[in-house]
Amino acid sequence: MLALRIEYLTGRCVATAYNDRDVAEWPPHPSRVFSAMAAAWADVDELSEGERQALEWLECAGAPYIAASGENTRTVVTHFVPVNDLSVVRSYDRVWLKASQAEQVYMEAQRALQRAQQENEPRGLKKAEMHAARACKAFDKAKEKLVARAAEETAWSDKDSKQARDTARRLLPWNRTKQARSFPSVSPDDPVVHLVWEQEPENSIRISLAQLAGRIVRIGHSSSLVTCCVTDNAPEASWFPDEAGQEILRVPGEGQLMRLQEAWEQHQEIEPRVLPCVYQRYRKGTIARPIDRPKGVFDDQDWLVLRRVGGPRLRSTRAVDVAKAVRGALMACGEDPVPPLLSGHSAQGKPLTQPHLAILPLPFVGHKHADGTILGVVLVFPRKVDPAEHRAVLRAMGSWEETYRLEDEEAPIVQVQLGRAGVLELERIAWGEAPLNTLRAGTWSHAARTWVTVTPVALDRNPGNLRSRDHITAEAAYTKAETSLAEACTRIGLPRPRTVTVLPSVSVPGATKAQYWPPFPPEEGKLRRVKVHARITFAEPIRGPVLLGAGRYVGLGLFRPVREREGRS
Repeated sequence: MLALRIEYLTGRCVATAYNDRDVAEWPPHPSRVFSAMAAAWADVDELSEGERQALEWLECAGAPYIAASGENTRTVVTHFVPVNDLSVVRSYDRVWLKASQAEQVYMEAQRALQRAQQENEPRGLKKAEMHAARACKAFDKAKEKLVARAAEETAWSDKDSKQARDTARRLLPWNRTKQARSFPSVSPDDPVVHLVWEQEPENSIRISLAQLAGRIVRIGHSSSLVTCCVTDNAPEASWFPDEAGQEILRVPGEGQLMRLQEAWEQHQEIEPRVLPCVYQRYRKGTIARPIDRPKGVFDDQDWLVLRRVGGPRLRSTRAVDVAKAVRGALMACGEDPVPPLLSGHSAQGKPLTQPHLAILPLPFVGHKHADGTILGVVLVFPRKVDPAEHRAVLRAMGSWEETYRLEDEEAPIVQVQLGRAGVLELERIAWGEAPLNTLRAGTWSHAARTWVTVTPVALDRNPGNLRSRDHITAEAAYTKAETSLAEACTRIGLPRPRTVTVLPSVSVPGATKAQYWPPFPPEEGKLRRVKVHARITFAEPIRGPVLLGAGRYVGLGLFRPVREREGRS
């Protein structure tokens, strides 16, 4: 076990929540603590290789348990901070530069004089003395000008224009324009927080982490002064990772230190930046071990959600067209060569055998007023992904947004060309902030035994004639289709379902019957797949998302979990 003890010396934690500038963050997110440790590592003259290895160990140690008390949230008060406007102040950069150059010449002349005195050569000594005297005189003159110009900067004379005098008056505190700022904070009942990792590091790693912790002076705002240390004793946790939890905290992930370094190279502590992290669900309460539910190859956390904000209202039957158009836009804005994770093909042009990026248009279903229209598109990454290719996809998304960015928009609206259907407009939203249930990861990923299709599955194998009037032929086709679905579950890493039922219609409000969907694949000359709706039930609850069949990377074969109460109704 490894425990990190953090004590807030002022009794207050001043840190802004990542998704609301008016809300304080509590408890401190593990990724924020990791960044503080990374800053302590980097803020030295000579970087320690041992400390770097310790940070790399910590980023792979998983989400920690957190022992933190309750908090008293301070009412957020908006402060209006005066803005410094130096437009009236005349610059004396040139004067300062000349003085600096004169000083440098003077110092060089003094060194030349010393060398001449050591060599004791009369002509060279006399020449050096004359040069040093001239340099000293020039330096004194430049210094006098610099002092005089600096004095002029603190006042104005009658010769200055009225506009300049008015601008200068606005520099006074009672006349300056002000900008609204807020500093949300909490006062915890106990100012001590513990982050606990179950893994036991090597002694060298523990020593390096202790050294880093000892150099941390703040976590969050500069007023959140802390003292940190590594300890073997920690109280019982009150926050713990739980995929069914309601709270979302940011934690470090593999490659976190490298991503922080790359981000620093870009912003240099000047430009706005976003803390790299992995989003983890936590549950607050008594100690409990999270249940390790079976899950497939698709990640239920690493999602990039784009909501529809304009353009045509498309039915779910256009899902494949939308998915392919989004993938094409990302590939056009991405790197060359296109990473296989994004294209779904190897460098030789062959389809990948391992999981890659799935692009899923999400329809409005499951409600009595649902109409099956596409409300957004989500990019779902596999659970195991090459970090370099993952970053390449994110860069492609950034380049796509940059094409449509206006001024300093954080998430510009991007456009998807859909031919005669028009232009679909999408906007990226932060994970965990989706305003609609349809766009929330939990809607499609929470643990359940029973799952039903909202878009039909394109079967991997042709089962035969499902609509045959011959009872025996139809029954054999249904059996083959159900067997194909069961095998498709194991193909994406799920256990074999207890029961599989091919449905003649749909069971989710807003979904569209399979017979009304266009052929898949849409390209001429390719083998057309049989599409079916289905219900599958597992022996124990499994985590989603569940994407089955040949079209699972482009919106087909999307299942929705059935909650227990829904299954009984």
